[in-house]
Amino acid sequence: MERKTIWLVGALTLVLLLVGVGTSLAVVDKTGTVPAAATVGASTSLTVEAKKISDNSIVTAVNFGTITELTNKLAPQYVQISVQSNALGSNPPTKNAWGLEIYTNNFAAPPSTTTWGFQYGGMVDTGADGGHRAPMAWQAYRSTSTVVTDPPANLTGWTYLKDRRDLDIPDIPPGTSPDNESWGTAHTQGYTNIAYGGPDYLMVVEPGSTGKLDTDNKLALYLGGLFGSAPTDTYSTTIGIDLYHE
Repeated sequence: MERKTIWLVGALTLVLLLVGVGTSLAVVDKTGTVPAAATVGASTSLTVEAKKISDNSIVTAVNFGTITELTNKLAPQYVQISVQSNALGSNPPTKNAWGLEIYTNNFAAPPSTTTWGFQYGGMVDTGADGGHRAPMAWQAYRSTSTVVTDPPANLTGWTYLKDRRDLDIPDIPPGTSPDNESWGTAHTQGYTNIAYGGPDYLMVVEPGSTGKLDTDNKLALYLGGLFGSAPTDTYSTTIGIDLYHE
């Protein structure tokens, strides 16, 4: 019995050696090749929808309603944004290959600084002729959030909504942050960005962070109105959201 077992082990070892030798000595008789190539074109998409915070139903606009208390007020609606872009930007690879920017554009031409001052973001009086303005602020999250409360009392973590005509405020001491409040500086520094990304990622500028990685290319944008110093009037604006790359 012992001798038979030894013979079987020896035979198995020989078979394995022959298999190994056969594999290592395989000869390629001929080789065929097939070329492969692809061209990836520009692919971008952006969808914005206003939805009620209470039930996520779609509405046509963000509406604060009638303000009876002069304080900060959370809009009853949020904006759901779906965005995707494979843009590389002018100097790839960069963190900010593309950006998602929020703003108002309340004036077709630079307004009178005597009437309006130097900052124009948010809602302005109907007709934009009286110099009355209700500033606005925003917060972005990777999905709907229960952290946002009404009223947004101290605006900690909120970002002021800029206007494309915003000017640098004069007479602010050097070294005060920000040194320049103009639209151009805000855009360059990324202050106006609610998100940024590249071909394979999306970062949402959530409160307290420069960006948090998103997983489904969707985000929720909450809006607050600063009505504490707003005179009696009717206010409105159109909020722009641009997907851009540089």
